[in-house]
Amino acid sequence: MAETAQLSVIGKPQLRVDGPVKVTGVAQYTSDFHFPGLLYAVPIEATIASGKITTLDTAVAEKMPGVRAIFHRKNIGKIFRSTLGPGSAGICIERRPPFEDDVVRYYGQYVALAVADTFETAKAAADAVVVTYSKEKPNVEQELKAEDDPATVDTSYGPEQRLQSERGDAAAAYASAPVKLNQTFVTPAETHNPIELQGATAMWDGDNLTIYEESQAIVNMRGVLAQMFGLPKENVRIITKFVGSGFGSKLWPWTHCPLAVAAARQLGKPVKLVLSRKMTFQSAGHRARTQQQVRLGATPEGKLVSLQHDYVYHRSMLDDYHENCGEATSFHYSVPNLRVHFGRARRNIGSPSDMRGPGAVPGLYATESAMNELADQLKMDPVRLRALNEPKIDEGLGIPFSSRHYLECLELGGEWLGRHGSRRGLPLQPMWNCVTMALPAWPAPRRILAPAPTPFSPNLRRRRPVWRWRK
Repeated sequence: MAETAQLSVIGKPQLRVDGPVKVTGVAQYTSDFHFPGLLYAVPIEATIASGKITTLDTAVAEKMPGVRAIFHRKNIGKIFRSTLGPGSAGICIERRPPFEDDVVRYYGQYVALAVADTFETAKAAADAVVVTYSKEKPNVEQELKAEDDPATVDTSYGPEQRLQSERGDAAAAYASAPVKLNQTFVTPAETHNPIELQGATAMWDGDNLTIYEESQAIVNMRGVLAQMFGLPKENVRIITKFVGSGFGSKLWPWTHCPLAVAAARQLGKPVKLVLSRKMTFQSAGHRARTQQQVRLGATPEGKLVSLQHDYVYHRSMLDDYHENCGEATSFHYSVPNLRVHFGRARRNIGSPSDMRGPGAVPGLYATESAMNELADQLKMDPVRLRALNEPKIDEGLGIPFSSRHYLECLELGGEWLGRHGSRRGLPLQPMWNCVTMALPAWPAPRRILAPAPTPFSPNLRRRRPVWRWRK
């Protein structure tokens, strides 16, 4: 107890450690670092979404004063393709090394790199490079149809079974259910757009590599770059002082980083490469577009008897990012018959990636919207419908929750509305729409003070109701 009291910060005002340096402008972000002899790099982007480079004319750009090099497939040097290691080590969403071939698979793909003494000269040189293409019609269809994938597929994080969860006979229970709901929900692609632009500054000291990068996962980045440049991990140092927001887009390495490293290797000087705002929309990830069919079967009283969640998401032509929309479906509600299954659809786009609650957010949008539609069909309060289908255990894994306070959240939310709704001008009508959320809590090594004889679900969640009113 004494130790707990001594370490407690609850109820006491606390200073944010990095607050003063951020608000005073002292904090140094990735693009703020400067070094003697620093050069600047600007990528040349593909202006088609599908096809092949036929010619790359760099003559004018190379003659411009202050230009050090125009790099492309033939002179960038060897960059190896990284692989996923044990325990999800070495995650990289876009595995193809930059300039590996002349094939263009998405608009904005980097096809060359201009390096110069100043940023302005590098930008002018990049604009002077002339690229011609053999164009093909890109596949950018909005309607998503699942590919004919095997039952188990490789993803950026390891193998995944397309049939994610199943219990009972969901199809038969749905067919015989007195009340049925069958809806398809679509979520569009969303871009991260962090305030701080992605970028990297790379420098070599013999066989030792140092990169200044706004990474959300520096150990993972070190492992990936060590593979790409054939180095021992101990020879690679990643420095991240601050991250000016990322929302997941700065979790894994993007192709601008190995480009800066390769250019610095070739020129023997530090090289800084910072993406433009336009580039972040194309070459630094986004939340995948999803198309989700949700089928609910229920009794007239509102008890779920069947839940089927079939979803498809788009991905890039080469990569295998997995948008796990079914993450929370198996345990969110009590239902004896359930099936969760996913499919994938390749498109000529830059690879999707993690974004603020990846998978669960668009997935719960679909299942929660379906629950609201079902409540409307039953003429039932959507909060009451959820309470009626509250699980006692994690039915996906068949083990208890370590804690779950979902019903208390709903009750507290209702009390808050009763106390504060009228003074804020909120209509105190029956709540027509309700959304609940589940977010992952990843276990980490901790000192165990007492044995825990009962296995608990790893789906440790804090649930928070989000309310919406309709007059």
